Amino acid sequence: MSASRLAPLTERIALPLLGIVAIYAALLPFSPGSGAPVPDILYCLVIAWVLRRPASAPLAVVLGLGLLADFLLSRPIGLGALGLVLASEIIRGRAGLLRGVPFVLEWIAAMVLFVAMLAVETLVLRVSFADAPGLAPLGWHIAATVAIYPFVALLLILCLGFAAPRATPVGTRLGRLS
Repeated sequence: MSASRLAPLTERIALPLLGIVAIYAALLPFSPGSGAPVPDILYCLVIAWVLRRPASAPLAVVLGLGLLADFLLSRPIGLGALGLVLASEIIRGRAGLLRGVPFVLEWIAAMVLFVAMLAVETLVLRVSFADAPGLAPLGWHIAATVAIYPFVALLLILCLGFAAPRATPVGTRLGRLS
């Protein structure tokens, strides 16, 4: 991993702070009455962060941010947090496979996981007879999130010095030292 511009303690504090900013950004209207789709900036932030700095994105922080987002965004409490935690842990477990791949493949992996997460959340809502969003709003939400992911990753790279994940030797990926 390349060196970050942040000290290790500052790096651990930065994710929760940026996560809170991402949650509050979802509460801001783009323009009065526009009904513009709101991207899931928190998801993009967590996934890009876990790929680049997994050690400074502990499970408890991701869970706390997910629960805070559920409370503040009036979502079913725990469902979004569970999706965020599962997605981040899947990415954390597969981070070795995504090291050194072109950014487009990282982007596709993050978005396929996002679509799967939303599909499972929607299925749980429908099975429990809760109000679930329709396909059109979900489609716009997915499109907005897909569009914003490269910008979130770029901000992590430019502002915090979190370079894209680099390739690791095959032996290291499998848990053995070469």
